[in-house]
Amino acid sequence: MKSFKLSTNKNRVYLLIVCLVWAFAGIPASAYSKHFRPGAKGKDVTISNGGLSITFNIPWGGVVVSVANRNVARGLNIVDTHDVGRELQVDQFLHLMMDGHQSLMINPTQAGAFGHQAFYKHPYGVSHPEAGSRVVKWKAGRSHFHAVIDPLDYDTANPTNWVYVEDVEISAEGVAHFHFTFYNHEPKTYLMGSEVPTLYSDWTDAFLYPLVSPYGRAGQALRLQASAKWPVKMVYADHWPAGHLKSKGWIANIDTKDNIGIFYTTPVGRPETYGVFPRSAIWGRNPLGKSSVTVGKAISYPGEIYSIDFSVLVSTPENGPALISKQPQAVLKIIRSRS
Repeated sequence: MKSFKLSTNKNRVYLLIVCLVWAFAGIPASAYSKHFRPGAKGKDVTISNGGLSITFNIPWGGVVVSVANRNVARGLNIVDTHDVGRELQVDQFLHLMMDGHQSLMINPTQAGAFGHQAFYKHPYGVSHPEAGSRVVKWKAGRSHFHAVIDPLDYDTANPTNWVYVEDVEISAEGVAHFHFTFYNHEPKTYLMGSEVPTLYSDWTDAFLYPLVSPYGRAGQALRLQASAKWPVKMVYADHWPAGHLKSKGWIANIDTKDNIGIFYTTPVGRPETYGVFPRSAIWGRNPLGKSSVTVGKAISYPGEIYSIDFSVLVSTPENGPALISKQPQAVLKIIRSRS
C-alpha cells in the first residue's frame, strides 16, 4: 500500500412579510435543522451512541444529511442538504485532454445528479430532474452504518463505472469514524481530482484549523496533556473562495452564533479549501460554507482501488480542537493501483 503523493394589497403583503419575519426570527436553534432541511423524499437512517448522531439518506446514495450532538447547541444540525451537491460526501472529477484543454468528462457523486448539464454536454441547460445515486445494499446497527453505492454522474445522471463503499461507526466517546473505499471500473485512464470528503454547512461564518499538527513531535506532546490549549487559527469569511491550505490534520466548519462546529480529520499535507457563499443561488439558509479535502493532478487508472479514513465530531470552537486532535490520523491510500 502507498499513500497518495459543496395600498391594501401592499398592506396585506407588508403584514405577511412582518409575520413571516417574526415567525422565522422566533425559531430556536434546536429547530433549525427540522425547519430548514427539505432533504430527499424517502428513508433516513440514523445511528447514535446517545450523544452524537449521524443521519444518512438512502435515496441520495447514503449521503450524510445530519451530524448532531445532543450536548452541543441543543442538538443543532448544521449540515446543508438543499441539493445533492451539498451534504457531507465524496466525489471524483475525471478529466480528459481535448484540443489541448482539460475537460471534465465524468463526475461520480455519492448523493447523485443535480439536474443541470454543463454547457459542453447540453447547450440548453437543465435536461433532467434531480436524481439520487442508488444504494445497492445497506445495513445499520445502533452505532454502525454500511452501504454500497453506485454513484451517478452529477451533470448527466448517467450511471458511472464506480462503486463507493461507505462504512461509519460511532465510538463510545462520541466520535464517528468513516471509512470509504473507491472502486474504479472505468475502461479509460483519466486525470483525476477528488473531494474526499467535502462538507457543506449552514450558518457557517468561520473555519478553524490547527497551527500545529497533532501528529508531529509538538503535537504528540500536546496530545498527552489532559487540558491542552491547541494553537489554532479562526478564519472569518464572507465570500468564496476564502482560503487554500495544506492540511495539518483537521479542519472545522464553524457557526459562531450558535457556538458549534463540525470537526473532521484530514490527511496531513493534502490540499484543503474552505470558504463561504454569502448568498446561495438556491433557496437555503445563509451563509453557506464549504470545506474540502482535495486530490488534484492524480491519475485514475482502470481497476484502481483506494480508500480514505477520517473522523468526525461535533463540538464547540473551544473544546473541539483538543478532542479532534486526539483522533487517529486521517489516511488516504492506494490499495491497488490498477488491474
